Amino acid sequence: MQKKIYISGKITGLTQAEYTKAFAEAEARMKELGYATVNPVEIEADAKAGASDAETYRAHLRADIVELTKCDAIYMLSSWQSSEGATLEHEIAKNLGLRIIYEFPPKNPEIKKAILAVMGVHFRYIAQDSRNRWHVYARMIYAHHAKKQGDNTQQIAAETNHDQSSISYYLRHYDGEYKFNVEFRKVAEKVATLLSRRLSTEDKEQSGTNL
Repeated sequence: MQKKIYISGKITGLTQAEYTKAFAEAEARMKELGYATVNPVEIEADAKAGASDAETYRAHLRADIVELTKCDAIYMLSSWQSSEGATLEHEIAKNLGLRIIYEFPPKNPEIKKAILAVMGVHFRYIAQDSRNRWHVYARMIYAHHAKKQGDNTQQIAAETNHDQSSISYYLRHYDGEYKFNVEFRKVAEKVATLLSRRLSTEDKEQSGTNL
């Protein structure tokens, strides 16, 4: 029996032409791999006439999730981490035990977890163009630690869905913010401490495995 795969990615914030093209190309790739595809762009939702944007969004999300639960796998477009709906679909797929295929595998999960634990900022806000002060702090801290992990500016830009000039700006200004911005320094220190503890724990676990 042919397996079904659900295609997940960003729609809100893109033009119809942009997201239709991205989903259609993904659908073609999955069909080449032998999957029967479920493209949310083509799913009709029970949205009432005159409904607000929020009500229409929820109607589409409900319809999409119903179809997702009928699938064997999910394909995450590169844009998924900046989408609230796609992030939710990813979490549901994990909990349902579906096979997850990524257009580009997500990087630096420990940095993302540390920022979420300390700041309460999910990575989707880092990957969006939010100018919220807290989100900008999180973006700067993520870029700093990703650079320390060995990622270059281009890789960080691709992961965070930002251009390289913005990432270069965050990297250049990290030290200044750390030195002169007390609020920033406090959270940056907590993230660094949590990362250090987790890396130390991983090293100990690895050493025990090698004994």
